[in-house]
Amino acid sequence: MTVVVARLQARPERVAELAESLAALAEQTRKEPGALGYAVCGLDDGEFLVVERYADRAACDGHFAAAYVTELLGRFPELLLTDPQVEIADPLAGFHR
Repeated sequence: MTVVVARLQARPERVAELAESLAALAEQTRKEPGALGYAVCGLDDGEFLVVERYADRAACDGHFAAAYVTELLGRFPELLLTDPQVEIADPLAGFHR
């Protein structure tokens, strides 16, 4: 399994737009065969935490190559106040119910 954790700080005037875009992305990602889970969490001050789970690295790579993902990533400079913080890792231990 491969996990992606992204922290995104929206521009103050773009918080609602980013929230809507991330929700739409979650729905599109649901249709990907290797996508196991996707959570968009709202934090304080227009910050978002996105946690994604994929069957393997190939499924993760396929997600990031999808047109709807690259389109949103291309809009990040106008939507985000700072560069996104993204970590991709393969879990060593844990559980999911």
